[in-house]
Amino acid sequence: MHSRPSSTPPTPATCSTRWSPEAGSRRTARSSSTSTASLPALPSAPRASSARGKARRSLRSEHDTGATCVVGSLNYDLICVLERLPATGETLTALSHTTAFGGKGANQAVAAARLGSPVRMLGAVGSDPTGASMSRNLEDNGIDASGLLVADAPSGIAMINVDAAGDNTIVVYPGANAELGPEWIRTNADAIRSSSCLVLQLEVPLDTVIEAARIAHTAGVPVLLNPAPARALPDELFGLCAAITPNETELGILSGLPGIEAGAAALLQKGAKAVIVTLGKEGCLYMDGRGSFAVPSYTVRAVDATAAGDSFNGALATRLRFGAVSADDLAFCNAAGALAATRLGAQPSIPTLAEVTDFMEKRRT
Repeated sequence: MHSRPSSTPPTPATCSTRWSPEAGSRRTARSSSTSTASLPALPSAPRASSARGKARRSLRSEHDTGATCVVGSLNYDLICVLERLPATGETLTALSHTTAFGGKGANQAVAAARLGSPVRMLGAVGSDPTGASMSRNLEDNGIDASGLLVADAPSGIAMINVDAAGDNTIVVYPGANAELGPEWIRTNADAIRSSSCLVLQLEVPLDTVIEAARIAHTAGVPVLLNPAPARALPDELFGLCAAITPNETELGILSGLPGIEAGAAALLQKGAKAVIVTLGKEGCLYMDGRGSFAVPSYTVRAVDATAAGDSFNGALATRLRFGAVSADDLAFCNAAGALAATRLGAQPSIPTLAEVTDFMEKRRT
C-alpha cells in the first residue's frame, strides 16, 4: 500500500572519503584507538576477551533465513564539514557541504541489505520530492519499500555538523516519521511475522515501536532494539527484546546506573535477553544471563561517525537472523562500524559485505 509522489526528487551528493559504533570510554582487553592522522599499520583481528565469548549465544529457538524487517525513520541529511563545531551563539563557515540519505531506520536497513540480508522496511515519508527520492533509494539498495506510508507531512530531515576529528552534532526534524502509527504496523503485521529478525530504533513514535515488538515477539521473531535517541522506556519493551544495543550514554539513561556492567545487568533484569553495549573505539561488550565478553574494535582514521552505530546494528541483524551471536560476529559488526566512520555521510558511508570481509582479512595477515 505504497504510493510514490510524482515530483522530480532531489538527488543527494555522494562522498567517497572512510570507527566503530558510538563513542564510549570503557577499557577492554586489546582495544585499539582511533587515529585522526594517517592510517596505522594493520593490527591483528580482535579476539574475544574470555573463553566464554568464543561460543555462539543463541538468541532464538528457530533457524530462519527470512527477510530482516526494519521499522524506523527515514531522513534527508544536510551535512556541513567544519574545522570544529560551533560554540553557543557562534557562526562558523563550513569547509564543505553535501547531502545524503539518512535516518536510523533507513541506515540500518541499508546496512543489513549491503551486508547480505534480504530486507523489507516499514516507515513513513512525505508526499514530496524528498519522500519519493528516499523511497527510490531503498529500492536501489534492494530493499522492499512497499511498506512505506506516504504521509500528509514533509519528509524528515537532519542537519549534521561534522568536525575535523569526525565528531558531530545532529538536529532532526521528524516530519513524516512522526506519522508512523501503530495502525500502520498492524496493517503490515505479516511483514513482521514472516521475517527472521525485527530491527527497531526510537526515531518513530514509541507506541509504534512497542506494537511492532509485540507482533514480532508473539510470532517468535527476535527483536533487535537500538535505543537511540535514548529515552525512558517501559519495562514491557525490554521483555520483548532478544537483544538491545545501547551506547554508553544510552545505557546510563536506560538503567539509571553508573558503570557498564551494572547498567547492562539492569537491562537484563528488566527482561532483555542480551545486552550489547557499543563502546566506540573500545569495541563492544556482550552480556546475557550466563555472563559477558568484550570484543575490541579496529583502529581507523575517523572522518564521520554518523552511521557507524547504524552500520553496527545492520551488521548485527544479519547475524541475529541466523539465531546466534558469537565474538566473531561482533568483530564483524565492529568492522562494519569502523569502515562507516572512515567516510563522510550516513548511507554513503555504509560498507558492503565484500568491503567488510576484505577489511577483516587484511587485518588477519
